[in-house]
Amino acid sequence: MNGKLDNDIELGADLSTTRRIAAYLAILLVYLFYCYNFYILSVLGPFMRNQLHFTNSNFGLLFSLMSFGTLFGTIIAGKVSIRWGRKTALELLGIGFSLFTLAHIAMPESFIAWAVLRFCSGIALGGIFGTAISLIVGLFPQRYRGRLTSFASCLFAVSGVIAGKVTEIYLDTQWTMILWWAVIPTLVGIILVHFLVPSDRHIVAENKKQAQRNAEKLGYAGMLQGKYLWIGLLAVFLSGMNFSGYSGFSQFVPIYLQDGLGMSTQEWARMIQIQNIGHFIGFNFWGFIGDRFGRKKNLIGMIICAAIIPVYMGLSINFLYLLFAISFLYGIGLGYSGVWGAYYTELFPAKYRSLSSGFCFNMGRIISMITVYGIGLAADALGMKTGLLIPSIFFALGCVAWMLLPETLTNPNKIKSLKKQTV
Repeated sequence: MNGKLDNDIELGADLSTTRRIAAYLAILLVYLFYCYNFYILSVLGPFMRNQLHFTNSNFGLLFSLMSFGTLFGTIIAGKVSIRWGRKTALELLGIGFSLFTLAHIAMPESFIAWAVLRFCSGIALGGIFGTAISLIVGLFPQRYRGRLTSFASCLFAVSGVIAGKVTEIYLDTQWTMILWWAVIPTLVGIILVHFLVPSDRHIVAENKKQAQRNAEKLGYAGMLQGKYLWIGLLAVFLSGMNFSGYSGFSQFVPIYLQDGLGMSTQEWARMIQIQNIGHFIGFNFWGFIGDRFGRKKNLIGMIICAAIIPVYMGLSINFLYLLFAISFLYGIGLGYSGVWGAYYTELFPAKYRSLSSGFCFNMGRIISMITVYGIGLAADALGMKTGLLIPSIFFALGCVAWMLLPETLTNPNKIKSLKKQTV
């Protein structure tokens, strides 16, 4: 992509600002409930344990299968986007994960059905991030893209608040409403995307022509050469420890709070809401820190997560309000990963930016597929309280990996010094 195209509007250049904002909001609606879908297993955990009689290892396996599906989804979405466009890919993926999620209602007591459908949902979910974010980038000038994509990242925390509230209202009476909330808003969003987001078919055609003219083929093999192989492995390990720590704790903690501490559904659902309010604040706080002082300064947030889990697990129901406060602080700490979209692209040469971020982020799911299932096995064998201490170790290992990676944000003082030397 040439410099002019990179700085100008790529999609719907003839549309008004109002129309582009409407298209942006349509994409965000789909993205919001894509994020919500990742919370379904977590908030349904106590129901699965007590009503469906799934073991902790069964529960962990469902998450692992969904994560495994996202790897295929990333590849499939890329091929669909290249062939038919990102808008078409987003529409097909949104319809896919909605229908696979809704299908759980048909056979709720079958673990095999849950396993197959979570894997299929994972395939559809795996391609949403790349297609949605790239459409947002194409709709607006370069100077607005960072803020608009950062706000989209914050929706993961917003979806957690929604999931907590829906669970608080419906889990004990109409648990299927949790699934319907994943389906109906997504389908509404897909309809809005179809009518409001401009087609990118012309970009597909231009890219095909450019590929025919360009003899160079960019791929992962070229990206991971020399020192970048070590950087890539460390970044994948860092993402893997992030997913292992976050998902390993968040997926199981509602079961622990209800069955281990004796909280009511309303109490632990409110705790999830409070944690995600903190998560939303954390995304914005650590985003500012990462842009102002350096990407690696966000490592402090990961250290907070590693340190706070043992404290969290050491408290009883008698310290309910302290548990709420610690959950809020844990959520703030989790916002450290908000800069990774920029950080992972900056770790590699500019020509690999379309590959590096998705590779480093999504390949980490391979690690978490194993670790989260392992936490389920540990919880069955040693007890949930012991199992939930393991994510703290994963966060700590992630901190070590991040320390070994380079800083990518140039120090403003260094820039001023170099300018003075040049003068």
